[in-house]
Amino acid sequence: RRSVFPKSHVDRAVKPEIIRSMLEAAMWAPFHGPRPPWRFVVLGKSAMVEMQKMTLAYYDANWQEVGWAGGKRGSESQYYEWRQQTEEEITGRWGRVSFMIAIVMLRQAGSTRIPEWEEMAATACAVQNMHIQASAFPGLACYWSSWHSAARDSTKMAEFLGMESEDKCLGFFIVAACNPDLKDSRTRQLESHMHVEWRD
Repeated sequence: RRSVFPKSHVDRAVKPEIIRSMLEAAMWAPFHGPRPPWRFVVLGKSAMVEMQKMTLAYYDANWQEVGWAGGKRGSESQYYEWRQQTEEEITGRWGRVSFMIAIVMLRQAGSTRIPEWEEMAATACAVQNMHIQASAFPGLACYWSSWHSAARDSTKMAEFLGMESEDKCLGFFIVAACNPDLKDSRTRQLESHMHVEWRD
């Protein structure tokens, strides 16, 4: 599987049945407990725009306290420069995206609770399954975006996604189209990408 970013996206719609296939693959990820700790909210074109406008509205109200662009801080003019660029991305960078899939970790309730890190890890495994399944479709471009962190973790986002108080949004799985012949530029070297210690 590989991540394909917006610069390689093309203006071609991804069919909903492809998303259903990816979500079915996610269902087979490992987890502890009586139910899986993941929930996905599939945003189509209109819902994506709504979510992005909500993100901007959140920063308009809170940029002086939380900053923007991952915590960057500065003057009002600097904020509005970033805001204009981000608003333009709705139809620019994100305009060729077919779906954004919100990745939500459902926090288990009850007296005996599984550690939160295990539920986050299981949710990540489900996303990995989606990403692997995506490789079965030539010309499909996907990657996991952490999104704008302060807005992602806000009560506004929780309300938008219908989350409970202890659930966590872990970002969005971006789904678009790309050239089926897009060159894979990834490299892996045992010396730098494999850290293993063997002990007898």
